[in-house]
Amino acid sequence: MDTYKILIVDDEPDFRTLLVEALESLGYPCEGAETAEMALDMARATHYAIIFTDLNMPGGRSGLDLLETIKEMDPRTFCILMTGYATTDSAIKALRNGAYDFIQKPFKLAELEASLGRALDHYKTLRENEAYKALLEERVEERTREVMNLKDEIEKLFEGFVQAAVFAIEARDPSTSGHSNRVAKLTVGLAEAVNRTPRGAYGTTQFNEHQIKELRYASLLHDFGKVGVREQVLTKARKLEPERLERILQRLYQRDLEAVAERLKEAWKRNEPFEDGYFNIVMAAHRTESQRIAELVIRCNEPKVLTQEVVDSMDELEDLDFFHYGGERSRVLEPSDIAALRIPKGSLSEAERTEINSHVTQTYKFLKQIPWTGPLAEVPAIAWAHHERLNGQGYPRHITSEAIPPQSKLMAICDVFDALVAADRPYKVAVTVPRSLEILENEVKAGLLDGDAMAIFLEARIFDLTTTQAKAEVERS
Repeated sequence: MDTYKILIVDDEPDFRTLLVEALESLGYPCEGAETAEMALDMARATHYAIIFTDLNMPGGRSGLDLLETIKEMDPRTFCILMTGYATTDSAIKALRNGAYDFIQKPFKLAELEASLGRALDHYKTLRENEAYKALLEERVEERTREVMNLKDEIEKLFEGFVQAAVFAIEARDPSTSGHSNRVAKLTVGLAEAVNRTPRGAYGTTQFNEHQIKELRYASLLHDFGKVGVREQVLTKARKLEPERLERILQRLYQRDLEAVAERLKEAWKRNEPFEDGYFNIVMAAHRTESQRIAELVIRCNEPKVLTQEVVDSMDELEDLDFFHYGGERSRVLEPSDIAALRIPKGSLSEAERTEINSHVTQTYKFLKQIPWTGPLAEVPAIAWAHHERLNGQGYPRHITSEAIPPQSKLMAICDVFDALVAADRPYKVAVTVPRSLEILENEVKAGLLDGDAMAIFLEARIFDLTTTQAKAEVERS
């Protein structure tokens, strides 16, 4: 038998003692109290499963008072009222005050035992339910901890995957090292500044914690599609690849040798005597002209804007020829070489620029393969639009302002800024911060970048977030 303590509260010593002894004989640990005050003191020190109390006790609290106080102090205790002056009203009042049962004196021990049995059955059921509920809560807490730990592990795993993806991007083009992380830092900083801006076009825009995280991932992975671009295109510093330029210069030298050989052949036909140093004299004369042509090729090979003078002088490059090792006459510069050197700006041909620009669509296709959860669902779309421009002159879809996500507008500013101020690259030199900001403002005026976002970028000095880092990379380069 489970032991449940019982308290008998009655001002009649003999009656109280009789009940205590009777219940103890039935196997219940039982104690007695003469007054309600004494009962309360005992209840404060010990939990009693059942309290039997007389209704009327002279000189102090009544049984009803005791019921009410016990109900507040220890709601788990069941109180059973005993009285010889029972009325319907007193019974109703007792039950309202928290009494579990009502026994009218005089009663038989069997009646007391029956009331006690009902109360204990109910008491046990409640305690078992409480224990079961506590067990369930403990298991729920345990499972919750396990789920949260698993969630943390998944987030760490995914964060590692993202950083590995960034590493893969930069491994393809080491000259852009740090670009993805800096763009993410700038873009998140700009989004947080938008949250602090109560006025203007972005005054009602508030990015929540999940959207900030979403924007960070989109920024970190915005260039991932570059892993699918050919390395020689991705890192192309000049219009001609080094081996192609070397081939042209070697052909120019061979052309000089051919001309000198022809001069010597004519001298031999005229039976002119051998003169020491004649070869070098004739070769030097031809090398002067070849050097001029070589310097023109090298000048055109730089990724700079071609002047009209240079463009006009390039015509002579098309007529240069030499003897191929197969014996036929061939051009020193092939049509593809001429076309590359005629690129008006930069180092990429239209086909190569199209290939570079395709990285945005490749990024989108890659990101769409990832089952982003609800709060991160827009990562692919945000990254997809970071090269779009408000007037539709961006790529790859040429969408206009209304169709561009606001997060992408923020990222566009940060992406352009970092590309300008980043450490020297093979195809560009680092631009100062003031000049970079001037270029950004010009693009705003041209309808390319968002003016409201640019105003926040300047006012909050977002550019300071990575300026020190960019300077350090310039110094190391």
